[in-house]
Amino acid sequence: MKKMMCITAIITAFMLLVPLAVFGEGNDEKITVTQTAAVVKKEKKKTDVFKVYNHETKEITQMSADDYIFCVVAAEMPALYNVEAIKAQAVASYTYACYKRGENKSAEYDISTDFNTDQSFKTMEKARTDWGENADEYVEKIKKAIKEVSGEKITYKGEAILAVYHAVSSGVTYSAEDVWGKQIKYLKSVDSAGDKTAKKYMQTFEFPESELKEKLGSLISKPKDNTPLLGEVKAKENGLVEYVKVYGNKIKGSDIRTALGLASSNFRFEKTDGKYIFNTLGYGHGVGMSQNGANVLASEGKNYKEILKHYYSGTEISK
Repeated sequence: MKKMMCITAIITAFMLLVPLAVFGEGNDEKITVTQTAAVVKKEKKKTDVFKVYNHETKEITQMSADDYIFCVVAAEMPALYNVEAIKAQAVASYTYACYKRGENKSAEYDISTDFNTDQSFKTMEKARTDWGENADEYVEKIKKAIKEVSGEKITYKGEAILAVYHAVSSGVTYSAEDVWGKQIKYLKSVDSAGDKTAKKYMQTFEFPESELKEKLGSLISKPKDNTPLLGEVKAKENGLVEYVKVYGNKIKGSDIRTALGLASSNFRFEKTDGKYIFNTLGYGHGVGMSQNGANVLASEGKNYKEILKHYYSGTEISK
């Protein structure tokens, strides 16, 4: 009996030890894989965020990327535009924000709500108020469009681009070199003929001579001689004004535009009955994607990727 008990004990011990010897490392490996999977799963759930500086309230708010892009799209593009144009705007806005975040690594915030330096911004509450009875429809439309392209950005050689855009072109977009004097390979001049039918394609601005003198006074003071207020205009082949002589001094066309609040730097003027009448083509700086042009292309059947690749030369769309 004792002998049987000893044999039983040996067999029992063997049965317990063998599985540990065979599967011990496998169990450790399994635990490691499970932990790694948990980490991967956690990373997938990680939400992209932007630290947004409100230039009006002087406050910094951390927002999810999708929430921030909603506020930009609501402010930058008419909600009644084609959904493919809205997707293109969402991707361009996200890309621009990523580019700025990279530039502002050492700053307290990634991007501001000041459209003069970054992108326009409109809160959900303000957007709903502006949209009135269409609010529910437009909120759902924009949110759905953003969700479908969430995390996608425009890249050139693997890097997020400076995805600038404007409201309406003059029939063609301008290169970065034309407007800012700096060559950026993906910001070239491309056709945007669909803009010629836009309401804001051509606009007129009138200024009494006294008002014009006041607005241009910050650029140069009136000379003592009889030099005319406005003189020679030098423009490029694409229509952009290089300079205008103000009291005989060459003033950049972009500075004239800013001082007078003109729609673009593609302008001509004439003096009639004591008034200066300026006619402009396009609305905005004219570089990158035309928002109206994007809507025209979308209505012609182009998808958001085709639209973006048209306006940003040689780029790719990637997560």
